[in-house]
Amino acid sequence: MATNDCNQWAVVRLVTVQRKGEAGKLLFTTVTELAQGRPVPTAMCGVECLRLKENKETLFFRRVILSKNDAINWYQTLGEGETCTPVPTRQEDREKKLDGVPIQVSKMVSDQPWPMLGLPINEDLFSRPNQRAIDPAPFIGSVPGRLHRRFGDRSGLEAFLENEDAQAFVARRMHIDLFDYQEYLGSAVYISPDPVVQQIDNFMVPAKDGRGERIIYRIVPRPGQNVKGLRLTTFDKEARLLTSFETHEVPINGILEVEKGTCMGEYGFVVTHDEHGVLAYQPSSSFLRQMNLDIRVSSGSSRKVRVPSSDSPTAPAIDYQAAMGSELASKSAIGKVSTPGPGVRVAVEARKREKLAEAKHYGQRWFAEGSREEAMYFIQSLLRAARSRVIIADPYLGALQLGQFLYAVHSEVSIALLTTKLAFKPMCKQKNVETKLGLLEAFRHSLEELNKYQKLVPDVRVISASSLHDRFLVVDNDVWFVGNSLNSLGEKASMIVKLPNPSEVIERLESLSTNAPCLNEHIKKTAKTNTERGRSE
Repeated sequence: MATNDCNQWAVVRLVTVQRKGEAGKLLFTTVTELAQGRPVPTAMCGVECLRLKENKETLFFRRVILSKNDAINWYQTLGEGETCTPVPTRQEDREKKLDGVPIQVSKMVSDQPWPMLGLPINEDLFSRPNQRAIDPAPFIGSVPGRLHRRFGDRSGLEAFLENEDAQAFVARRMHIDLFDYQEYLGSAVYISPDPVVQQIDNFMVPAKDGRGERIIYRIVPRPGQNVKGLRLTTFDKEARLLTSFETHEVPINGILEVEKGTCMGEYGFVVTHDEHGVLAYQPSSSFLRQMNLDIRVSSGSSRKVRVPSSDSPTAPAIDYQAAMGSELASKSAIGKVSTPGPGVRVAVEARKREKLAEAKHYGQRWFAEGSREEAMYFIQSLLRAARSRVIIADPYLGALQLGQFLYAVHSEVSIALLTTKLAFKPMCKQKNVETKLGLLEAFRHSLEELNKYQKLVPDVRVISASSLHDRFLVVDNDVWFVGNSLNSLGEKASMIVKLPNPSEVIERLESLSTNAPCLNEHIKKTAKTNTERGRSE
């Protein structure tokens, strides 16, 4: 797939990070060919910069215009060691102090040999489009393009990931949030627009005059191009079955009709070119046959609600807008689905199975009232599977829970326990009820027993009761959200579920642990408080 020689100009966007007195380092760069007929943008004057006060570094951004050949040459020179910032092709665009300046580049690894280009795909080819798809290349923009990527090393760029202002600075100029796309740190991307196809129309023609339904594909070439060498591969899905996979030569007029009879399934396509390879694709999706339209008229009344933010008598008030009422004015349907067919039934049942599979994947588990034993066995099974670490964050984690659960953990696993003073609060002031200090000593004794018989030495932190409400169980790199504390899980109806983004929770729990006193410190403080209270009495 050779790059297109018809595009004469390219835009280079470059961000470097530099410490005073040192050469700058490549943070990220894109080289984008301009599509044929697109005007060359105005040259940028100077650079834009942002100082990172914490570590005395500065981010520099510059956008320059190069001829396509100069842009390719500069992109290919990027490699381990010292290189120079790109020099604009046009003499009048050059700035001596900014262009051709030495910068440091890490070792680059290409994911495909040059000049092979790849088309970014948001989802699997045979999947239906969905809202959860994540753009793999947001820096491309609204014009589809193909990529060549050279991945560098992000060593020395850690400070950037800790500075939200720096991330926002780069995101506005490079059209990518490098905190979310960290694989591109220290990297370079070459972007080439589709060299042949300007537009693809795809629609279904209803049955009429004895002729069944058919799908029309209309491919419009760019000015000066034609559809010679283009092929369209179509694939159909009916009731979760792949029913057709065909490749068609695109007619000289760019219009391809495919007879279907009925179009109740899902239809996708891939456009390829003899020389340029894959140019475009569309995952399988169904055609819109009916649209229901409800028009409601607002009552016109608006109400603002003011309430205290908490139960505290000194809590500040917050305002929010109450929902406005409305009345149904009209209801209509555009189009009609007379016979949905078995595909709808299959899709409904398949979606149910997908939800069950997602629940299983995330460990969603409901414990009915009175299922204490079942809940305990389940938590023990999770802990028994740990291979590197366990973190239990529970405001009511007491001595009894150490015996109920932690003997299921293997001796080579590190354990961190986050509890609060609520776990050591006596239930009442009757006789024979342990004091707070007694409960703390019982907890410490349980830890000693755990060390003696299981060779486990948990790091126990007593955090502020106001710092933690929810309960979390970390097993290696997975985090479980636990509805009830471990001392009562399963006694009342509750749920446990594995969280999809565990890293954030682990970081927050570790932050809570860092600033909290250990168990021995908390016991000493409690004993001292009791002594002082006794003297005052």
